[in-house]
Amino acid sequence: MLHANHTARCFSKAASDYANCARVQKRAAEILLSRLHNSAAVLRAYPRLVDLGCGPHQNHSALVPFCSQYVGLDLSLTMLQQGSQASVCCDMDQLPLQSQSVDLIFSNFAIQWSASSKGLLKQMHQALRTQGKVLISTVLSGSLNEIATAWQGVDQCHHVNQFLTLDELIADAKNAGFTINWQQQQTLVDSYPTALAAVRSVKNIGGNDVRGNNKRQGLLGKAGYTKLLASYPRSNSGFDVSYEVGFLELSK
Repeated sequence: MLHANHTARCFSKAASDYANCARVQKRAAEILLSRLHNSAAVLRAYPRLVDLGCGPHQNHSALVPFCSQYVGLDLSLTMLQQGSQASVCCDMDQLPLQSQSVDLIFSNFAIQWSASSKGLLKQMHQALRTQGKVLISTVLSGSLNEIATAWQGVDQCHHVNQFLTLDELIADAKNAGFTINWQQQQTLVDSYPTALAAVRSVKNIGGNDVRGNNKRQGLLGKAGYTKLLASYPRSNSGFDVSYEVGFLELSK
C-alpha cells in the first residue's frame, strides 16, 4: 500500500499537464483503439466497459461509442478530477469489481504499476463476464534505456524500474485463465531537444516512482546532475526516451 500511495502522489503532481505530456501513451492508446475498432462487430458491443488506469479520462470519448456504460478507475483522485466522467478512485491491486460484472477492460499504460501482474490478471478474469475481453498496453523490459545509460555515468543505483518481458506477461495471462487473441511488441520513441527535457519527461507524466531496494537515497547535487545530463546519449533526432510497449487482447 505504501508503494501505491507514493505512485498516486507522483501521478497527482502530473495531473494538470498529463494530457499534453503523455505523447507515447497517446500513440499506444491509438494502437489499442485500432484493435478495438477491428474486433468490435457493432457499436455498443460491450454493455459495461472499465477503463483501468484512465488518468484524466483522455480516452473516454473514443471508448464510449463501444459501450453502454463507461467507468474509469484510477489510483490518483487528482487525475480523475480533471474530467467529470463516471469514475472510481482505487488501487488496481484491489479492484472494486464484482465477479462477472464487466464486458471489456481497457487499460493503456497502467498495469506496469501493479504490485503483482499475476494477481491483477486473475482479478480481471474474475470480473469479466463469459466471452468478455481485455485490451492492454503496458511498459516492458528494456524501456527507458537512455535514461538508465545516463545514470550509469553518475552511480550504480537503480533509476529505472524493472519491467516484465512480453513472454512473462503472456504467461501470467494464461495462468489467470485467459486466451490470447492478439499480442504485439513495439518500440515507441519520444524525442526532446535537450537532455534535461528528456530526463524531466518521465516526471511530467508521473512515471518517476522507482521501486526496489537499490534506488538512490537523497538528492542529487548540482555536479551530479550536470554529469547526468552530459552522459545522456544523443541520437539524430535529439535526446530520445524509448519505451518497449506490449499489447495484448485477451478473452475469457
